[in-house]
Amino acid sequence: DKTRIMRSPFRFLLAVTACQALEVKTLAARPTRRAVLALPALVALPGSTLAAATGGGEVKGQFESIGGGPPKLGVLAKLTKGEPGPEELKRLAYGYQRLQYLLDNWEKETTVCIKGCKGKYESCGCVRDPGIVQAFMGYKSMEDPLFRAGDLMLRASSLVDSDAEFERYNTAMESWNNKADAGNVMAYVSSWGEANPGGGQDEIARYLEKSRKEVVESARLLKTIIDILKIEV
Repeated sequence: DKTRIMRSPFRFLLAVTACQALEVKTLAARPTRRAVLALPALVALPGSTLAAATGGGEVKGQFESIGGGPPKLGVLAKLTKGEPGPEELKRLAYGYQRLQYLLDNWEKETTVCIKGCKGKYESCGCVRDPGIVQAFMGYKSMEDPLFRAGDLMLRASSLVDSDAEFERYNTAMESWNNKADAGNVMAYVSSWGEANPGGGQDEIARYLEKSRKEVVESARLLKTIIDILKIEV
């Protein structure tokens, strides 16, 4: 009882610490927005999926795109610091192929649902995911072929044949950096759409469309770079 706890300062300290730990755990266990949207489907899912969806945060593999995923990559050459060779330049070709795939399958690839859920769209916690765009543009992982693509383009500028082509190349390279950054920013802003006043899935979709237009232009500029460097796609 209270009297016995108060007689033992050490025991009282343990009790307070335990209460604080429970409080922190409770706060941390609040479900994510996706988990809330997915609640109608959770009763039909395995226990492991249920735990993943309500564990207070999105974990890798919890959600998956309803698209088939990007084309499989060949061996991706490591980035260097000097003039790039043919294998390193293939990163640009792989990146272009992935961007074309993304644009051809835009809605499917930017929509994610609870992994393994076979129900209706609204029953599987499906939402538009702007983070997919950032991954295709090389902003998510060092393993993405377009990771630091601007730097690769700059190092490859010495391979351009003529002054006239160099001028065209330089313009395309500068525009690529601007458009790629703009597409990434639009995707990032879109991810916060529901958190903003008056936001929601419609707001996310609006910013995603802006991001799509930036990706269209980025792909066009990347193709210009590839053609000037005579990289086979």
